[in-house]
Amino acid sequence: MNEKISNANSASLKTVIEKLESLFSKFNERFYEGELQKPVITVSPDTTKGAYGWCTSWKAWTDSDDSEGYYEINMCAEHLNRKFEEVCSTLLHEMVHLWNLQNEIQDTSRNGSYHNKKFKDVAECHGLIIEKDKKYGWTLTSLNEEAKVFIKSLNADGFAIYRKKLAHIKSTSKQSTRKYVCPSCGCIIRATKEVRVICSDCNVEFEEEL
Repeated sequence: MNEKISNANSASLKTVIEKLESLFSKFNERFYEGELQKPVITVSPDTTKGAYGWCTSWKAWTDSDDSEGYYEINMCAEHLNRKFEEVCSTLLHEMVHLWNLQNEIQDTSRNGSYHNKKFKDVAECHGLIIEKDKKYGWTLTSLNEEAKVFIKSLNADGFAIYRKKLAHIKSTSKQSTRKYVCPSCGCIIRATKEVRVICSDCNVEFEEEL
């Protein structure tokens, strides 16, 4: 089958990644005085069923130069169709996590889902307003006035391409699962049978929660 390539390249993520990288650089200079380490910026589906993006807590990327590696900031593909200011807010949110990683500030718990007061304090020094969610802590993110004015000055359009959300299909079969919890960090996994698994972060065995 012959592959047809559009001259406008409208089906490529190249322009999306380039735009996100450009925004990262501008935000880094404006809100961090250029002190943030450059991450690898990716766009991929939302595997968490609700996240707009994430920053890896480890240097997930490496290269042939034997460097220490690079953190990853991912922007979830289904949410690129939001208002441009909201996408920028998400990118700035993940940049706060990156700053905290660089400075060894523990800003989350519960396997990265709960945002503590340290996250709020740092975020509100770098262009954001943070409000508290009952379940996930200080994670509700919006732009402060400085960030709004700066982003408006960029005269940038939103993202023209985004991923469709998968239609929800109810399963007719039921399968019981076992819940296992790391007693140290609280990470949760599920299995359809009895298993013995070691948490690689804590080096302790998961315990079944009955």
